[in-house]
Amino acid sequence: MLNLEQRQADRGGELVLADNLEALESLEDGCVDLIYVDPPFGTGSRKRGARSDYADPMSDPAALTEWLLPRFEHCRRVLAGPGSLFVHLDYRTVHYVKVALDGLFGRNRFVNEIIWCYSVGGKSSRRFARKHDTILWYSRSADYAFYPDSVRVPRRAGSHMRVVLDEDGQPVQEKTDRKTGVVYRYPVARGKVPEDWWADIETLNRADSERTGYPTQKPERLLERIICGCTEPGDLVADFFCGSGTTLAVAAKHERRWLGVDSSAEAIETCRARLFGEAPSSGPVKAERR
Repeated sequence: MLNLEQRQADRGGELVLADNLEALESLEDGCVDLIYVDPPFGTGSRKRGARSDYADPMSDPAALTEWLLPRFEHCRRVLAGPGSLFVHLDYRTVHYVKVALDGLFGRNRFVNEIIWCYSVGGKSSRRFARKHDTILWYSRSADYAFYPDSVRVPRRAGSHMRVVLDEDGQPVQEKTDRKTGVVYRYPVARGKVPEDWWADIETLNRADSERTGYPTQKPERLLERIICGCTEPGDLVADFFCGSGTTLAVAAKHERRWLGVDSSAEAIETCRARLFGEAPSSGPVKAERR
C-alpha cells in the first residue's frame, strides 16, 4: 500500500495518500469492521485539492456509479462477517448506486436507507428545498453488528402516548393497542433508538468549532451515530474518501482503530492537522512505499 503516515502507537490509525482502488486492492479479506464513504455526488464540480482523475469529473450518475463499482466490490471483500458499509449520497446518484449495491451485496443485505435531514443553506422559490442526503447501509452477512443502546436519543415530548409513573415513580410513555389490548410502556429516561430519518443532526455552519475549512466536511455527531451503533472499541473503521477526516476523528475519539485513504494531498494534510495537531507542511505531501 502507498503509506503516508502510520500512527498505530498513539492514535491507532493510518493515513494513506493514494487512489482508493489501489489501497483497497492491497487489503486482506475480512479485515475491516465498518466502512463509511462519502464519494463525489456527480455534481460535475471538482473536489478541492484532488487530482484531475479523482476529482468529480462525471456529471453522469451512471458513469460515476460505474467508476465506484469496483471500489464497492473491494469494500465488500474486505469487510468482516459482521461488518457494514455505509454510503453517503444525495439525490443525484442515490438511485443508481442503490441498484448497483443491491446487485453486489444482494437485496437481502440491504439494512437501511437513512435520510439525513437538515435545514442550513439556501431555499428555493421554484421547488421544495432539497434538504436531505441519503445514507445506504449494507451488511456483509445476515449476522451484522448493531448496538442500539449505544445510539439512543431522548424521547420526544408531546407524542400521542400518555405519560404515567411506573412503580418506582419514574415517567413512562404508555399506549394501548386498540385491537389486542396489549399495553406498551417505554421508560422516558432510557430514550429510544432513532428511526431511519435523522432530523436532530444539523449540518455544520461557518461558526462551528469543528470546522476545518474542507468543503465537504460532515458533522461528528453524524459519524458518531454510525460508528457507535455498528462497532465496538478496538474495531477497525475505514473511510476511503476520508476528506476532512471526520470519520477518523470520531473513530479515534471512541477508541476504534481507523484507516483513512484519499488521493488529495490537501485532504491528508487536513486530517494530519486534525488528528495529530500538526501544522500543514510547506510543500506537497509525498507517499512512500512500504
